[in-house]
Amino acid sequence: MSWWTAITGLFSPAKELVEVFKPNAEKEAQRGHVERIALTQHDLASLQQFSAEFHARANASWWDSLVDGLNRLPRPVITIGILCFFILAPLDPVRFLEIARAYEVMPDGFWALLSVIIAFYFGGRMQLKGQNMAVSGKALAAARELAEMRQAPAAPVMEKEPADEPAPGRAVASATMPAANRVIEEWRRRRASASTA
Repeated sequence: MSWWTAITGLFSPAKELVEVFKPNAEKEAQRGHVERIALTQHDLASLQQFSAEFHARANASWWDSLVDGLNRLPRPVITIGILCFFILAPLDPVRFLEIARAYEVMPDGFWALLSVIIAFYFGGRMQLKGQNMAVSGKALAAARELAEMRQAPAAPVMEKEPADEPAPGRAVASATMPAANRVIEEWRRRRASASTA
C-alpha cells in the first residue's frame, strides 16, 4: 500500500460527510435529468390518452357516444348549480333560506363525501380528517325550524293570549302572518327605508 492511497483513504469519510450537507452537483444533475425524463414520458402518456378520447374510434356505437357525453357533464352541472344558488339568493331570499336550512340538516360526513366527489371532478386532492356521520344538534335545530317553516302557510301559528285579556285583532294578525324570521324582517325594513328615502 502506498502513502498516496493511505492519504486519500483518510479523506474519503470527510468527503461523504460533506456530501450530507452539500450534495454533489454532478450526481444531483444526473438524478434531476433522470427525473425529468420520467416526468416527460409520464406527461406524454397522459396527453396521448387524453387526445385518444377526442378522436373518432373505429367501432364506436351510440352507447359509447352517450357515455362519453355523460362523462363530460359533472363539471358543468356542478358549476352551473352553484351559480344558480347565487342567483336565487337575491331573487327569492325565503326560498333560498328554506334550501339552506334543508342542507344544514345533512350530517358532516355526507358533506365530506360530497366534497371528495367534487374535488375529484375538479382535479383537486383532499385528505379528510375526522369524518363525523352523526347529526349535530345544530342540524337538528335547523331541521325543526325548516319543519315549522313548511307548516306555517298550511297551519299558521296562533300566539297564545292570556285567558283574562282576549285580543281578537292580535289573534287574526298572527293567523295571517307566518312565523317571524329575523333576516327577512331586516331585509323588509331596509327595503322600506330605501324606498322612502
